[in-house]
Amino acid sequence: MITDRELTFSNNQAVTTGTQVSTDVIDTGAAGININTNRELQIFVAVTADFADGTSLAVNLIESAASNLGTPTVLVGSGVIAEANLKKGAVLLRLAVPRTSKRYLGLQFVTVGTHTAGTVWGGFVRDTDDTTIPAFVTGY
Repeated sequence: MITDRELTFSNNQAVTTGTQVSTDVIDTGAAGININTNRELQIFVAVTADFADGTSLAVNLIESAASNLGTPTVLVGSGVIAEANLKKGAVLLRLAVPRTSKRYLGLQFVTVGTHTAGTVWGGFVRDTDDTTIPAFVTGY
């Protein structure tokens, strides 16, 4: 997987309680610009350390006109993920970078319960680690 520090929302960010936003924000430059014209960029969010003692987590991709991600709009979300599934390596969100109408992109983490452990990495990637192996019909 190809990553870029400048295109990272969260780098081993601890997510403990309540609603939090990513430690970093991606500035798309101008509102309404399509930063992913060839659809090669993806947004990828994964657990980097097991979560403990909470109940669940939901991850949302958000956009905002403000650089502090104030008054965000949710573009897409993971849905609620039970803590039993929040283990190191678990993929929480993977999608093509959408066209946005606002300038700033970030992640929002919504927790239920208080997590005493658990971190995430999230950002833009050029490709993802897929284990899918293409199958071809034999005999040709």
